[in-house]
Amino acid sequence: METDRNAPEGEEIRRQETAAEELTVQPQEAAEEFVPAQETAQQPRSAQETALESAARARHEANTLQKKLLWPNIAILIIALAAGLSLLLGPWLDVRVQIDEPLVQELLETADLGSDEEIARFVLKDVQTEVRVSVTPASLLQAGMADGRSGLRDLVNYALRDVTQAVASIGKQVLPAAITLAVAETVTLPEGMTYEDLDTTVFNETIELLDAQKPAEAKDSFMAAVDTFASDSLGMEIDDETRAEIESIYDEAIGLMTVDGEFSFARLPDAAQVLLDKYGNGAQLPALAAKSAASGTAARADEADDSLFAILEDPGRYVDQLDEDTAQLLKTVCLAAGIAMYAFAALWLILAIFALVHIFTPNKKVAMWYVKAFGLLPFLLFVALPIVALAVLPSFVAEMPAVAASFLGMTVVSVVCYVALWLVSIFWCHPIKKRIADAEEERRYAERAAA
Repeated sequence: METDRNAPEGEEIRRQETAAEELTVQPQEAAEEFVPAQETAQQPRSAQETALESAARARHEANTLQKKLLWPNIAILIIALAAGLSLLLGPWLDVRVQIDEPLVQELLETADLGSDEEIARFVLKDVQTEVRVSVTPASLLQAGMADGRSGLRDLVNYALRDVTQAVASIGKQVLPAAITLAVAETVTLPEGMTYEDLDTTVFNETIELLDAQKPAEAKDSFMAAVDTFASDSLGMEIDDETRAEIESIYDEAIGLMTVDGEFSFARLPDAAQVLLDKYGNGAQLPALAAKSAASGTAARADEADDSLFAILEDPGRYVDQLDEDTAQLLKTVCLAAGIAMYAFAALWLILAIFALVHIFTPNKKVAMWYVKAFGLLPFLLFVALPIVALAVLPSFVAEMPAVAASFLGMTVVSVVCYVALWLVSIFWCHPIKKRIADAEEERRYAERAAA
């Protein structure tokens, strides 16, 4: 009986345990049923979606890199403007030649002066000046397009505009020696004395007074200096007749160097040759022919028109002596050279325009190949080649002296800009452009994959 009474209780206990197990199993089954749903949500997207996302990411990277080209483009704009405007407005050829005693002595060695060489060396021994020659594209273009020879004349006058001042400087340096020579030859040098023994500084005060446009004081100083020179350098006194002769030649020489009441050392050829004619036994300086009143011959006058110093005094005079065919050829050359110069300048200005435009456009890559290809030519043609020629030619041409010349001009500015452009291109633009190209390639590949 006791066993029967306990049986329902055991059965009740088993039912409770079974219910508890069911409660435990149901959440587990629910969880197991939920897992497949999660796994379904985390499945990989399609290949097309992945490719489109890659393309969008590459496009965004390319656009970001394009913005980084803004500052390089500004640098290119500044460089191109500096080079283009300097070539457009400035002188391409700007040559400065030093004329000094070594150059003069070398020129005299190549000249066949005979007995006049000693006189020429003495008169030109103190020469020290600089001659500048410069040419701009505008002057060349004007020379080629102008009617007649007026353009060529203006070009020569512009190119040699500083030469007259150089001639004046030479005249101021040479005149004391020429005066000293004139006085010494008038009274005849003592035996054993050479030109190098003569003191030319005694006439320096006269030269300074002439330079100050004080002709009366200069003449008084000159006549006093003649007496001092005769006694100190020659050890003698000059008589009244000799003094009058010296005074006469001085008046003539200074008169030839005075134009419209103004004294000019640039008229050195007239005075120097007069002094040599009357006191230098008719000696001739190289390329120095004067319109000397002492010669009084038509041949000497014609010689004066062709002399180097006469042309340098008025450079445009050279053009008037050219025949018609030569003048036309020069005009054609000037026109072609002027157009070519403007074309080279235009390359830089075109680059500047493109750099400016691409600053404001989405695509900021600027092509520079045309400037890289031709931008160095102006420097090579107007600086590098002339320097090499001056260094090499004296070795092949015995008559050509070694000239100390400096080549400047705006082509030097352009070559600095050319180097700067290459540096910007290689170290600034190229790395960014390469990353842009890689991003563009990645975008195109992704877009093909998504298609």
